[in-house]
Amino acid sequence: MRRSAVYILLGVLLAGCMAEERERADPSRRAMDALIAFARAPSDATWAAVPLAESVDLGLADVFYLRLSARQLRNPRAWTLSVDGFRGRAGSASAVALIAAEDGRLRVTRGPHRHCAAPPEPEPPQVTPLERVVVQPRDADGCLDWWTVDAFVDDEGKIRAVTLDLWEP
Repeated sequence: MRRSAVYILLGVLLAGCMAEERERADPSRRAMDALIAFARAPSDATWAAVPLAESVDLGLADVFYLRLSARQLRNPRAWTLSVDGFRGRAGSASAVALIAAEDGRLRVTRGPHRHCAAPPEPEPPQVTPLERVVVQPRDADGCLDWWTVDAFVDDEGKIRAVTLDLWEP
């Protein structure tokens, strides 16, 4: 009886490890992992791993405001968007700056996700056919500390659009 329990436990552990490996091997997950690495340590090496399309749309929530070339996005400052009036905020925000500034662990998921304590927000209609890969703080202290960066990845594993969203103050 003990031997079968050990085999069952080993099977469960191996299945979990294999699922995690498949997740890492997925092109959209690799794209997000590369974007996170670039945000946290911008260098030519980390930049070279980010699979961006020739041009990338940047936006807030479900609206795009900029289309920049991949070459322009090598500069972390190019990711900055004005958030004046967006969700009651003023100033600017950047997807890569949000990722870089997060001291805690990050959570990477796929598809629609909760908007902090609220139901999911829609994605921009232009990216519906693309896969949505999401990074958020794993342990935000509350909705004021919550944010999300959503990358929209095509079938080739290239990031075609990136949005960020914040909670209202």
